[in-house]
Amino acid sequence: MPEGTIQLCGPIDWFSTSLQVSGDDLDPEQITRLLEHAPTRAQRCGVPLRRPDGTGRAPPRFGRWARDLKPSQTDEWDISEVIRLLFEGLPLDLAVWDQVAALGRTRLTFGLNMPTSNREFELEPDLMRFLADRRVSVWFDIYCEQEEA
Repeated sequence: MPEGTIQLCGPIDWFSTSLQVSGDDLDPEQITRLLEHAPTRAQRCGVPLRRPDGTGRAPPRFGRWARDLKPSQTDEWDISEVIRLLFEGLPLDLAVWDQVAALGRTRLTFGLNMPTSNREFELEPDLMRFLADRRVSVWFDIYCEQEEA
């Protein structure tokens, strides 16, 4: 668009997403075995983590298995397609997902950034059914840049 153009409506410009399983005593290795995929990030309750610079952080108070997808990993902006990419290669068997849900809370997290307050996306019924069948909740963390009056 030409410089100075203001776009109304349209897709969200940036997001990151993560499929997470968390619980007080969750052992991420159990989730790895069930889902047959290593996490992008993992933590165990009480086991100290390190920052990228090597310094220590406070031990986490809960366990987590997470599979992340960052904007730099895909040029896809359609949330439904991103969810498909995130679940790609994971088990289809709903009994496996029941076992995962018995171990901890399963959810999709989305960090959304919008340059204006008028952006949009939609979760189709088939997608919501897919997530519900796997007992996955959806959580949104939405950021919007300040608009000038």
